[in-house]
Formats: sequence, C-alpha cells, structure tokens
Amino acid sequence: MRTERRASGRLPVVGRRGALVAVVGPEATGKSTVLEEIERRLPPGRRVLRIHAGRPPATPLTLVPRLLLPALRALFPEQRLTRVEARNAVGAAEGRSAPPLFALRAVMLAYERRALLARAARAAARGALVVSDRYPPSVPGAPDGPQLAGARGGRLVRWLGRLEGRLYAGVPAPDLVIHLAAPLEVTLARNAARGKREPEAYVRLRHALASNLRFDRAQVRRVDAARPLAEVVREVEEAIRGVLPPEDED
Repeated sequence: MRTERRASGRLPVVGRRGALVAVVGPEATGKSTVLEEIERRLPPGRRVLRIHAGRPPATPLTLVPRLLLPALRALFPEQRLTRVEARNAVGAAEGRSAPPLFALRAVMLAYERRALLARAARAAARGALVVSDRYPPSVPGAPDGPQLAGARGGRLVRWLGRLEGRLYAGVPAPDLVIHLAAPLEVTLARNAARGKREPEAYVRLRHALASNLRFDRAQVRRVDAARPLAEVVREVEEAIRGVLPPEDED
C-alpha cells in the first residue's frame, strides 16, 4: 500500500490517535533510508504518512509566486536561499543579511510549512502516524527554521521577519524528534557513494548548520547514525513505538 504523501491536498483521516514524528539531521545521515525502513516495519494496520517539511508543497496562496521564482533567481542569483545561507553561516558574528527576494521566499516557506504541518497534526490526532523528513527547529538561522530573526534589512525585511516569526510560532510541536547524528567525515563519504550526490561544500555547510538543532517544545531522541543501518532503524523504531498509544501496538 502506498502511504507516502508529498503533494498538496488533504491528508487522510483515520479513527485512532496517532503521532507526529520528525526525523532531522545533517545531509547524508540516512534520513530517507531510515524512513523507508521504518515504514516497512511498523504494524500493517497502522496508516503511515510521510511528508517532507524541508520541501513543503505550494498552497493556493503561494502557487503563483512559486511559478515566478525561477525567473527571479535568474535575475538575482546572489539572493538564492542556499547562497544567502552560506554567506550568513560565514558571517554569523556580524549579523545575517536578508535581501528582499530571500526574505520573501523565507516567508513563503514558513507559510507552506505551517500549512503542511497543521494538516499533519490533524491527521495524527485522528489516527495516522505522520513521519516528517525535517522539521522547523527553534534556532533562528538553522535549516528549515526562521531565517529573518535579527537579520539586517530595511523596513520591508523587518516586517517580513515579524510575519515569518508569527508563522513559525503557529507550527505545531511534534510528538517526537529523531535527530540523526554522524561525524562530518561519515556524511562526506556517504554523499560521495550515493547516486544523487550533493556538492561537498553544501554537505559541509548543512552539517555545520544542522548538527546542533534545538526543538524546545518537543521530546528529542538523538541517534548515532554512523552505526550500521539495522541498529539505527531498530533504535528509531523503538522510539516511535514509545510515543504511540499502547493499544495501537502489535
């Protein structure tokens, strides 16, 4: 049965209390692989829904602006999300910068993430086990979280920063965060070995930004992802079963 939902639209409603679980960590720590294994191992009667909060689907409000983004990126390549993140990581001590296009895209992502995760929380309340690849952390400037708090910019950027903060404040807390952790050299080796590899500089940047994520309103389980896959999956499965109601387990 296919349970993965990556597109926009309503998440299914089922009858029993479930849970909303986030799986986070640096690039090449095995998040997608672990999620696939977990989906196979959980009880067949349990509806498992996979979402990706790092790449949320467009909403009716953001669909048209999204269609314009490729052209805007071509006109203003220096304002791409990844480039601004890289500059901010290097110059964090001097304060983050927030060009207007970057700020607008950051607010769009905040809106899309809140919409996706609000639907996910409702589905979990009605019985689904919703597992999210990535989740907004509490740390400003961290991947998938608020990017505009304290950023330099004009009046528009400051207003967008306040709006972004309100949107992330409305994101529901997950029942559990699985934080996969691995040394940088392990993630670099895994990235080099996989088919769809990312640039090494990107992996290094994401490792620096995602190694110390904080989730103030959630239970966090830190898992050593440098171990063999079977051991990692076993620990993650145990943690997920721990947040499900006892009557829903095998």
